[in-house]
Amino acid sequence: MLAVLNWRDLKHPDAGGAEVVCERLARSFAGRGYEVVVLTSAVRGERQRETVDGYSIVRRGGRFTVYPWALLWLALHRNQIDGVIDSQNGIPFFSPLVVKPRTPVLMLLHHIHQEQFAHYFSPNMARVGRWLERYGSRSVYRRRTIVAVSPSTRARARRTLGLKGDIVVVPPGTDAVVSTLALRRRRSEHESIVCVGRLVIHKSIASIIEAIPSLLTEFPRIEVHLVGDGPERLSIEALVESLGLAEHVVLHGSVSSSERDRILHTAWLAVNASEGEGWGLSVIEANAVGVPVLAYRRPGLRDSIRDGVTGWLIEEDQELSSAIADALKQLRDEEAASALGVKSRQWASQFTWEKMADRMLALLAAERGRLAQSPNNRRTTTDLATVVRMPVDLIPDGLVPTFRDTDLSEIGEVDLVVLLRSTDTDAARSALERAGLSTRGTVDKRIDISVARHIDLVSPTIPATATPGSSGHLPENSITG
Repeated sequence: MLAVLNWRDLKHPDAGGAEVVCERLARSFAGRGYEVVVLTSAVRGERQRETVDGYSIVRRGGRFTVYPWALLWLALHRNQIDGVIDSQNGIPFFSPLVVKPRTPVLMLLHHIHQEQFAHYFSPNMARVGRWLERYGSRSVYRRRTIVAVSPSTRARARRTLGLKGDIVVVPPGTDAVVSTLALRRRRSEHESIVCVGRLVIHKSIASIIEAIPSLLTEFPRIEVHLVGDGPERLSIEALVESLGLAEHVVLHGSVSSSERDRILHTAWLAVNASEGEGWGLSVIEANAVGVPVLAYRRPGLRDSIRDGVTGWLIEEDQELSSAIADALKQLRDEEAASALGVKSRQWASQFTWEKMADRMLALLAAERGRLAQSPNNRRTTTDLATVVRMPVDLIPDGLVPTFRDTDLSEIGEVDLVVLLRSTDTDAARSALERAGLSTRGTVDKRIDISVARHIDLVSPTIPATATPGSSGHLPENSITG
């Protein structure tokens, strides 16, 4: 049995990206024949236990009491549990305290909440939350494997939380169907901006609304579409009314995936003003239909947006309204906008739930081997990773190169690309030799072994020349990358 722990499920009125990730993983695991149970908090009007898409949902407790309820359930079923996905939304469930010592546990870390606790709790409760996220997590999870959804989250988990275990980057998939429509989307005749996400304080939706008045002179028919709902809706409606923007701002509320994609198809640009994200599911959803995304260079967003290729990243001192204006002026060129849409869809097509499920299952297997002291899954202490690219004609006939469970490899028509985690360039040569791939003599000149970049941790198959230098500005030629 695989247990997936998350404080909410998709039927919770405050459900967001973390809930999408956990339930899509549960669905993928169940589709492969695993018995899966999602432990989450109770929702008014919903059953305490039900089966959805082949997996079970058990709902107990509230915002805080869901944690002891989940621990009690794990303790009572510890003999049946083969693995745990422990989702940290501010604080994790501390599941290693009650499962068997050799049961593999992966902490799924979306983003760091140290600054956000103050938005939602009293000063004393915020201090408790910060302590649990940092010192509590570090004490309980120790050398356990952490799954971070982006390189930004990985870096902050190490630096801010001081987590000592292996931290692996596994980006989420997307529900959006990558557009197969003609390259020229049927976007609206006049400029249209879309913002997808929950209406909560840290998403900074108000800053997008406040940027609109200064845009009206040049874009008098501009529209802003807000897709999503949340506790900030009333204040946003009041702000729209006070600024006289009722004709320019449309609040759609929570909508289906198909309706969200329909709205995105008409948009020129997506804007994300969040204080930071774990990854940015809405970024990939927009890219999937060919819509570029503009955001500040903040955690998560700087990983899901390829600056100048699938959107733009702006610096903290840049005015949001001027950045939006610059982007919209470039997007008036339909040829350039179409080219940017192609690159956006190519980027989004790499992220699927099946790929994420593959990685999570491989990491559970590696963690199980480590806990059993398997020599094939030895723990290392370096955060360094290496990318190897070599022509496929260097692979001996009949050989299928194999690497560790936690490595990534892909054989294309031209090259073999391998991401070797916890490996420096010298150790990478040894890994290739063990896999039956010679690095000696003249062959060595055709093999590229380099230290992994941030983008390699997300998608190692992106060519080294695909990401231009990032200035944070909007150069005139940045549309075409």
